[in-house]
Amino acid sequence: MITILGTGTFGLALAATALRHEPVLLWGRDSAKVARLATERRHPELGAAVLPDQVELSSDPARLCTCDLILWAVPTQHTRSLARQLAQAIPATCAVVSLAKGIEESTGKRVTEILAAELPGRPLACLSGPSIAAEIAAGLPCALVAAGAPGAENVLRTLITRVHQPRLRLYTSSDVVGVELCGALKNVVAIAAGACDGLGMGDNAKAVLIARGLAEMRRLGRALGCQDATFAGLAGIGDLMTTCYSTHGRNRALGLRIAKGESPAAILAGLHTVAEGAWTSRAAVALAASLGVEMPIASQVDSLLWHATPVHTAIQTLLSRSPKDENA
Repeated sequence: MITILGTGTFGLALAATALRHEPVLLWGRDSAKVARLATERRHPELGAAVLPDQVELSSDPARLCTCDLILWAVPTQHTRSLARQLAQAIPATCAVVSLAKGIEESTGKRVTEILAAELPGRPLACLSGPSIAAEIAAGLPCALVAAGAPGAENVLRTLITRVHQPRLRLYTSSDVVGVELCGALKNVVAIAAGACDGLGMGDNAKAVLIARGLAEMRRLGRALGCQDATFAGLAGIGDLMTTCYSTHGRNRALGLRIAKGESPAAILAGLHTVAEGAWTSRAAVALAASLGVEMPIASQVDSLLWHATPVHTAIQTLLSRSPKDENA
């Protein structure tokens, strides 16, 4: 049985339409929400998608004691506390695969690093790429990259065997740092892309923003020893394009609303889903500073969200930067 840990839209979309090879356990810590999902069998943001009968729902930690494969669909900023809470319930041999796309604000750690600290000894991997939940729930094709460090080959083989299918294709990678970094940083760029849309700056400006966003993502990746090819693949440019252009993208929507005059604090307080890029922007800027890496777009997103910088000022700061070699 595959266990999806977390009751957000991505996990539910996988449970509703994609994971048909075997029964699925959908686990959530909010017992009231789990009870509601068990009764209604659907999520309001996923259209007509219905959880099939083969999906069991639970909020009982004891139910995790027989798990052998967990897809960790928990927001990054809540991962450490929940992993610590469930450490005794999750078997020592259970493979845990992160679906989260963020960097922990307080530590600058990636999700597999958090899981390694809080669930020591468990085989770990991550799964990332262009994956709009509503499209997966509608049965539309999707492709993701499964990444694990050397030694995690068995986890990747397990994912291919139990998750891969024609409409949910999996590719593999050994660059777990790069894949996780791409998934986290593309959300930050998407906030800037949404602001660009909200200001009506046009397709040329948005294309520049995305291309330069990818360049600074790659710069940070190089400083951390990542493979350049990862940033040109599914987890990099693939997910970046989807997040920056899709009307379903919550990070793009955050930037769009800010550009239309709403308060960042008020938007974040009222969200029913998590815009990971908001918190990742702070973590990314701090991580880049510690490594001496320049990330101007991430810096302006951080200023926009957390330092009351007006959106027009943030954009003007980017436009006023001195010329440089494109590949520097």
